[in-house]
Amino acid sequence: MELGLGIDAGGTYTDVVLLDFATQQILATAKALTTKECLRQGVAGAIEQLPAALLQQVCLVSLSTTLATNAIVEKKGGKVGAILLGFDDYDVARIHHAPRRVVAGKTDITGAELVPLHEEALCAAARDLLDHEQVDALVISGMVSVKNPAQEIRARLLISELSDKPLVCGHEVSMQLDTMKRTDTAILNARLLPIIAELLRHVQAALAAVKIQAPLMVVRGDGTLMGEAMARTHPVETILSGPASSVCGACFLAHVRNGLVVDIGGTTSDIALIIDGQPVVSRSGARIAEWSTNVCAVDIDTLGFGGDSAISLTEDGRLGIGPRRAIPLAYLAAQYPRMLDEMQRLWRQRATLSTLKQPVECFLRVKERMPSALTAREVETMEALRDGPRSREALAEHLGVLSPSLVPVDGLETLGYIQRATLTPTDVLHYQGRFTAWNRDAAELGLRLFAHRAGTSVAELAPFILDTFAYWLTRYLMNRLIRHPHAVTAFPMGVSDRALLEMMSEQREKFGLTLQARYRNPLVAIGAPAGALAPAAAEKLGATLIIPPHAEVANAVGAITGTLLYREEVTITATGKDYIVHSPMERREFRELPAAKSWASAHVTHILDERVAGDAPGRFAFQREVTFHEHIVDTPHGPVFLECQVRGSAVGKPSLYIVR
Repeated sequence: MELGLGIDAGGTYTDVVLLDFATQQILATAKALTTKECLRQGVAGAIEQLPAALLQQVCLVSLSTTLATNAIVEKKGGKVGAILLGFDDYDVARIHHAPRRVVAGKTDITGAELVPLHEEALCAAARDLLDHEQVDALVISGMVSVKNPAQEIRARLLISELSDKPLVCGHEVSMQLDTMKRTDTAILNARLLPIIAELLRHVQAALAAVKIQAPLMVVRGDGTLMGEAMARTHPVETILSGPASSVCGACFLAHVRNGLVVDIGGTTSDIALIIDGQPVVSRSGARIAEWSTNVCAVDIDTLGFGGDSAISLTEDGRLGIGPRRAIPLAYLAAQYPRMLDEMQRLWRQRATLSTLKQPVECFLRVKERMPSALTAREVETMEALRDGPRSREALAEHLGVLSPSLVPVDGLETLGYIQRATLTPTDVLHYQGRFTAWNRDAAELGLRLFAHRAGTSVAELAPFILDTFAYWLTRYLMNRLIRHPHAVTAFPMGVSDRALLEMMSEQREKFGLTLQARYRNPLVAIGAPAGALAPAAAEKLGATLIIPPHAEVANAVGAITGTLLYREEVTITATGKDYIVHSPMERREFRELPAAKSWASAHVTHILDERVAGDAPGRFAFQREVTFHEHIVDTPHGPVFLECQVRGSAVGKPSLYIVR
């Protein structure tokens, strides 16, 4: 057998699968906790659970990861300096993410040089950023460099003679005209270079430990694959790699060509739409935190609730789920049995507990190091948690504060030094016997404390929590379907629109009117809690629910079943008398359109061949295609040619790796 190894390095778990390319069957799966302090440990911990004999038959490895996305959100990465060619003061002020220097050099919209590159100023700016700003990498971005990258290419050559620090040019990451977004994408790409390099180093070390010598692929944000070499130079393309891989894995496992996919995790749930066997891709590029990019990525709605979302009660008894993640009480008591005694004490004191806080909250110290910026009371709280978790009430007694609501835990939790444990949907599933990995008694005690505060019974509260979860999930699923034809990131809904969605989600009669949703395509649910949390949402949506085998490791399945894809595009524009070809390599003029198209087609094919030869592993079988997309407008004087995009692609499937 020749096998593929799929790896998903997620924020909580690292999943691995072994796929037989010939039969397309999953032979083995494993999970291990992701160790952020040492990425190799989590990857190795998962791989080492797989059968050793099968590991020796691995001929291809593919990796998906949330590392880049998480690094952006957490503001991690290398320090980048930007050299801006031909930017005016207004545009310079819009670049917020890096120290920057402006250098003379500019081209017009046709790619003709307006202002020559000031080479002496360029070198001085580079030295200033390297020596005084101590940057780890440099970005070079010109205003309309996509029409002629010559100045960026020349600048890169000159700076490379001064330093061996990484250099990223704007035209290398995007050929779209939006200069600000292209520059931000280049800066973000440079920031992520050390992040992805470290991940790949740890993955390769884990593979070497089990004597796997196979090419390594990496999943892009649109679910396609790229080679390791390209991932090292274009790490920005791994934005949303993990969620995209999950969607592709769901399609493979469920054999679905049209439908909705929901990946229910512990912290979040991701929703994607599948049309003709492919996930819908965002038309405007991936947006993560404050970064707007040109990265092609799956259009995914990420919801702030999952199996481990914290359940909360307002003072008037209303129920909330998420977006904060919490440790389930069942898990906490399983790891620290004395916490069950603490919760029993809270139950005995339920009549006197403060209503200014949640019915039950416990806190666990997760970091040993304490920053110097902490207040004296926060330091005292951290010390109180050194020997294990405590409830908020126990902390209040230890600190001697008047009310448990005064215990200073919020800042410590935000900084990641402690974690909160409270009632979650996972606890409800333990109480109902649908998930029994940990301590059911703790889950029931948590429910009893919440039910007492809400003035109801556990028998009524437990199903109400799950129905509330299903209600919100159904509304988000419906919203995802509605907004797709409108091509907007958030479908604008008025009061009446929201009321209609509420009626369909709740399935209740209002003033004699009932509405019933009926989604004719399947809902594919993946993730560990999918079997328990997705059926009610599917019923409200009127959809057939599919929970495929190996749904809990669909992300790793998507990694090894993805398509290896290389794309290239050049543009032909008209000046009135000439036709100009704009490519990432050069700008070339032609007198006749057929000659321009012929050269552009050959040029695109040549670029693709070079990329495949330099990045793709051998024995892949590729299909190449070049298409022309002309833009012609009708005028009173006849049709007028505006431009033509010449798009090339080279596509290879991992299953073709075994073709002899």
